Amino acid sequence: MLFRKHTRRPLVAPVALSALSAVALIGITAGPSQAATRPAWADTSSLSVRVHGLNSGAGQRYATVILTNKTHRAVRTQGYVGLQLLDSHGRNVTTRVVRDHGRVGAITLGPGQSAYTRLHWGAVPAAGEPTKAEKNPARLEVTPPDAYRHLNTAWKLGEVLQKGRIDITPLVKGTGPAA
Repeated sequence: MLFRKHTRRPLVAPVALSALSAVALIGITAGPSQAATRPAWADTSSLSVRVHGLNSGAGQRYATVILTNKTHRAVRTQGYVGLQLLDSHGRNVTTRVVRDHGRVGAITLGPGQSAYTRLHWGAVPAAGEPTKAEKNPARLEVTPPDAYRHLNTAWKLGEVLQKGRIDITPLVKGTGPAA
């Protein structure tokens, strides 16, 4: 009886095909990197901020926070800003930001172009809240999306009741409503 010795053959064909496939894919995707052609992410060094009061009524207050590209190149952003109200001495005033569940989309801002978020807050006290806010805000810190530093602007829109609740929308391109 003859026993045949089993030998292992190297798997050259599949390895060679994998290498050939990788080379083909590299050739297809070669060229300028998509990341290299996208504008830089907007941060506090590339943006300025201002607050614009809108028409209000029946205990409801509205405003827009407008971020403007102050550079000579395009920048991009998306999402929600961070907000913190401050008193005239720079101390925090109770601020509770509540995000609207709007559509978040990428925004590219050319030089001088803007993006805005709409703010909504109450001017009627919540249950157990004093009729007047304990501290009147004088400034607003605005932190652009995915940034660690903030921008400051004057807050001349009065007190924010309802325990500091401010509802905000995601950023959209433009400067928002005029009134």
